[in-house]
Amino acid sequence: MTLSAHKDLPQAREVCPTTTRRLLAEGALLVDVREPDEVAAIGFADCECLTIPLSQIEARWREIPRDREVIIACSEGQISLKATYFLMYQGYDRIAAMQYGLRRWAARGFPITGDPATIPTAGQGTCCGGGEPPSSKREGAPLPQ
Repeated sequence: MTLSAHKDLPQAREVCPTTTRRLLAEGALLVDVREPDEVAAIGFADCECLTIPLSQIEARWREIPRDREVIIACSEGQISLKATYFLMYQGYDRIAAMQYGLRRWAARGFPITGDPATIPTAGQGTCCGGGEPPSSKREGAPLPQ
């Protein structure tokens, strides 16, 4: 099926980092769709993680298993939602996007590799800006909890 064909999709399921941790402990796979330079700076730790950057998802989506729960993650949650819809379009039904991404994961104190100061702030390091409402994009705004 090509992307030009119309296909109605249900709303994508989104899960918070806490629920993501539980699902990972139950056997889900985390798929990080951030670009290689972002992953090299800071990453998810203490879980099984497959890295497929969004820029490669159309070429590599078949690497993602269909026989288990899959959680798609990025820095702030917007890019992972795009990847989730793409995979739903490909027929994946055991899939969810992680809300607020690595920023919230790190803010919750979950395991990471690298320096949390390298997590992009809203509007930096992603193609679409950020995942926060405009009122919280002011300089010095705290991470969402």
